[in-house]
Amino acid sequence: MHNACLLGAGNLRSVASHSFDLDGIRRLVAGAGLAAAMLVSQALAEGEPDIRAILDQAREISYHAHWQEAQALLDELAPFIDQAELREYADFQLLQARHLVLDDRTEEALALAGVLLERDLPTDQRLRALQFRANVGVLLRRYETAFESLSEALNIDVDLEDPAPVIATLNMAAYMFGRVGEHELGIEYGEQALAIADRTDQPKEACVALQRLAPVYKWADRAAESEAAYREGIRICDEVDNALFVGVLQHGLADLLRRQGQAGIALPLAEAAITALDEAVYRLGEFEARLVRVEILRELGRLDAAWRDELIELRDFFSDRGLWDQSARLTLLQSKLAEASGQFDLALQRLYDHLHAREQFLGRERAMRLAYLQVEFDSRMQRQQIDLLRETARAAELEAQTAVQQRRLRSFGWLLVGLVVLTLSSLLLRAFAGRRQLIDQARHDGLSGLANHTWFFERAQTMIDQARAGPGAERIIVLIAADIDHFKEVNDRHGHRMGDRVLGRTAQRLREVFPDTALVGRIGGEEFAVLLSVARVEEAIDCIERFRRTDTRFVGPEDPPITVSFGLSCARAEDDIHRLRARADQAMYRAKRAGRDRYEIDASCLPDQS
Repeated sequence: MHNACLLGAGNLRSVASHSFDLDGIRRLVAGAGLAAAMLVSQALAEGEPDIRAILDQAREISYHAHWQEAQALLDELAPFIDQAELREYADFQLLQARHLVLDDRTEEALALAGVLLERDLPTDQRLRALQFRANVGVLLRRYETAFESLSEALNIDVDLEDPAPVIATLNMAAYMFGRVGEHELGIEYGEQALAIADRTDQPKEACVALQRLAPVYKWADRAAESEAAYREGIRICDEVDNALFVGVLQHGLADLLRRQGQAGIALPLAEAAITALDEAVYRLGEFEARLVRVEILRELGRLDAAWRDELIELRDFFSDRGLWDQSARLTLLQSKLAEASGQFDLALQRLYDHLHAREQFLGRERAMRLAYLQVEFDSRMQRQQIDLLRETARAAELEAQTAVQQRRLRSFGWLLVGLVVLTLSSLLLRAFAGRRQLIDQARHDGLSGLANHTWFFERAQTMIDQARAGPGAERIIVLIAADIDHFKEVNDRHGHRMGDRVLGRTAQRLREVFPDTALVGRIGGEEFAVLLSVARVEEAIDCIERFRRTDTRFVGPEDPPITVSFGLSCARAEDDIHRLRARADQAMYRAKRAGRDRYEIDASCLPDQS
């Protein structure tokens, strides 16, 4: 079993110094990557390339220098890859998918992994593809996809000399089961991965296993084991020159020590993590470590006005990416800071922001838990079916002994099957009813009843794809972005209760004026969106005009006057929902700048003048 070696302060300084001394080595590796690219280009120009050698070189550069240099090799190799063997083809696509994630093109990476899994891959490569698809599913909050991939990976029976694929699957299971609260199961998987890495003398795999296992210990409130795993992971990852994971582990340990009231020890760890993650160009990890740093500084009483810009940058980064758990932590910190400085209105606003972010975070956690329960339910159903088949086979064997026993066993068998069917039917009805309720809660905004941000854009993309493929492809797909004017002033003057009333009133009016086939959602605080298919753009404009005409049924005597600014964009052939939204937002902002209480139409909705 792994022997945890706890690092003291002196050892930590040595680790940081050693990481600094490795800069020259990293520069040499990067230089080697450029030289390799030149040699590969020359080899490709001279004739048929050695695809395996180039792929191995690209993988080495991707993990130890910079992925963009590795992608340059793949671009050179791309014209030849369709003639490659399946193993080389799969390695090429998996490495390319990794680069898509690093290039912030995660949706494309998930799609590429799905296409690759449709092929009859060798077992080890199928495992790698499933592991990659599960990890990307977590990044995109596609938890059902993530757990389906994990479940299939865990059910693959492999007997390989290289234990890395098995360890990777166990590491992934440890982290994902830990995330959904199945801590003991997550720890069991993580400890299995670490034991295999130790037994086969695989320090690189042990580094990854400890990086996955340490936070699961923390989530399970096993602080001593978590700290030991973090420190041992830092030591091993530093020995194998994995600077990225050293930074990730330092960040995790700093957060653990902060939670234990050891802020003074945690601060240098957080600083070291920020440096390591910045050098590794891992922005999310760097910003998470910076969040831990400001939390530590506040507990040390050293978070003053000089850190204002840092807090703003952190807030923008997390909110822009929908990272609600980090946003909730940051806004709570800002609320406490404002309260301590006597800015009670600002403290209340930040507390409101915290509650909103936490509500969004809990919604995603419910979705992740639901995905886990769905996969677990399917697995249990399969086990029950197998058990039932075995019982039926046993009954058939006993029936052959005598005619009397045969009649009795047949009657008993049908009775047993009937009871099982009734029991399973009852369980299925309850499970599906509960699942439908959870899905509905996860997809809809609790205040307005409209589609929430995540479900709106998932459903909108599906509607766009169906409209293009269906018989009504000549119709126009219109996205309308709507934003309540001066909504902050409503909250400030009349209170959040009135603000909630205004949001509900706006949602009800939107549902009334747009057709039933339209998708209406609340995608932000006071932001709404509508997707509909029309024969003419004027149909969408007519709906907006009906909305703008005040309906006294929705306005109380004490309600403030409310106006809304709209922006319209129309789908082009190459558009996905994100491009469509960007143009609708720009049109809406033009309406804001032009005086509000109006609509602006994007050029994509205007007749082609050419």
